[in-house]
Amino acid sequence: MRLVLTLPLLTLAACAPGEPFTFEQNPPQVQRAWAATFSDQPFDTGPVSVITQEHGEIHTYTFAPCRGGQAVCVGSTRGRVASVNVTDDFVVISGASRGRTFYLSPGGDGWLKKNGEFLPLAWDDESAISNWAVTRITDQGQGLETKTQ
Repeated sequence: MRLVLTLPLLTLAACAPGEPFTFEQNPPQVQRAWAATFSDQPFDTGPVSVITQEHGEIHTYTFAPCRGGQAVCVGSTRGRVASVNVTDDFVVISGASRGRTFYLSPGGDGWLKKNGEFLPLAWDDESAISNWAVTRITDQGQGLETKTQ
């Protein structure tokens, strides 16, 4: 009886490459289905804030759905209109800022294409970022003091 149960396990072990599989080894269709099911999607709860580094400086952008979800506007629903295109892997925003195209992927990351160069970016729902407070710790000579901006 034990031989019958262990034979399939030995067969599976012999077929394995010897190292554990990683998520990236899954077919793109599986990765997309996982992202669509378990990751935050751009604009699923409203406006999105984007942060990226360009030439050593931090730059932020805010995009809000407008025109019935057919476009995005820069800054707010009354801002400059940019086009939005949804692909299998990205929400692509173009025309928002001169020479820049934003590629937002599920889960909060993506790419900024600026003058042919791709730079990493991070995005999150505007509500999540606006509720976040920056805390500084400073030394005032009498111990540490926490300040919230």
